[in-house]
Amino acid sequence: MASTAAEEDTIVINRLGPTEFEVVQGVNFGAAEFWCGAATYVERRTGQPQTTPIFVKSPRGPSQTVAGRDSVVFSTSAEGLPAADPNRVTLTVDRAGATLKSYQARRYCRDTFTRSTK
Repeated sequence: MASTAAEEDTIVINRLGPTEFEVVQGVNFGAAEFWCGAATYVERRTGQPQTTPIFVKSPRGPSQTVAGRDSVVFSTSAEGLPAADPNRVTLTVDRAGATLKSYQARRYCRDTFTRSTK
């Protein structure tokens, strides 16, 4: 499997609090790229296990850290979020409470950054 580490390093991700972080929209970003950024932050930048649940805290909207850009705020805590359906795996970043385990989100890194090499 091709490594996507170099590409992941280009994603702008900013810590907002102890459990919250923001993935800033890049060129041609869709939901897959946001989730990839979330997995990158959780696993590679903070060293948490790949089984860590990641939640959409604030759907896509204006960035809190980069003027003129959109972002999605993610959290590793479900506190204050609507209950997620544990049987529903979804790629959305447009609904607070949407959740994936980090390993599920990581799959989107491979999909995103290896499309041209398949």
